[in-house]
Amino acid sequence: FIKKYITLSRCDLFFADKAIFIEGSSERILLPDMIEKCKNEGLFNDVKPSLESQYYSIIEIGGAYAHIFIPFIQFLGIPCLILTDIDSAVTEEVISHRADGETVVKKSTTKCLVSAGTTTTNSTLKWWVQNNRKPEDTQEVSLNEDVIKMTEENKTIGKCHIEFQSIENGVCGRSLEESIINVNRALFQVSLDASEAAVEFKDKSKTDFALRLLENADGYTIPEYIKNGLIWL
Repeated sequence: FIKKYITLSRCDLFFADKAIFIEGSSERILLPDMIEKCKNEGLFNDVKPSLESQYYSIIEIGGAYAHIFIPFIQFLGIPCLILTDIDSAVTEEVISHRADGETVVKKSTTKCLVSAGTTTTNSTLKWWVQNNRKPEDTQEVSLNEDVIKMTEENKTIGKCHIEFQSIENGVCGRSLEESIINVNRALFQVSLDASEAAVEFKDKSKTDFALRLLENADGYTIPEYIKNGLIWL
C-alpha cells in the first residue's frame, strides 16, 4: 500500500524535515495559514528554526490509513504529526432472524454526536489505543475513556504524535469544521450557550468552507488540538 501511494503521489517524505498527516481538503487548505498564525502568536518562539521555516510534508491520507505509515515514518526517522478526526460513533446490537428460525445478532456502528458516542470509527485512533494497551486487552475502544481522556504522554509514540478534536466551550466537535465553528461562534452566528448540535457541520463542501474562511475571516481562532499538535511538532 505504501509503495503504491508513494508512487502515485510522488511523495516528498524522503526529503522532508517533518511530516504532517491530515484528514482532507480543509486541513490541506487551512494548515499553512494556521502555521503562520501560530508563528505570529509567538507559539514557536522557544524553538529555532521555527516550524514555518522548516520543510514539512503535508500528506492527505485520512484516519483510515495514517497508522499504516507509522512504521515507514519510524524508518525515515523524522518527526510526524497526525491530525485526525475523533469520528464518534455508537455501537448497537441488531437482531435478525434467518429463514431456518435461528436468531442472528450483529453489531452495527453509526456516527453520532461526540456526547452520545461510545466508540470511534477512526482506524488510526483504534490502532493508537491498542498500541498503548496490554496485548491481551482486546475490548472495544471506548470513546470517553480511551480517546477523549487520552493522556499527553500516550499521544506520542516514538517520533509520532497524534491530535484530535477536544472539548472547548463545553462542546467537542466531530471534525475540523465543527471545531472551527465551535471556537468561532460569533463568526458563524452560533450563540455562546448553544448545544453540541448547533455546531454540527451541514455544508455540502468542506473545500468551500475552508476557502470562505480564508477569504472572509482573517482573525479566526484556531482549534486547540491543532495548536497543540503544531507546538509539539
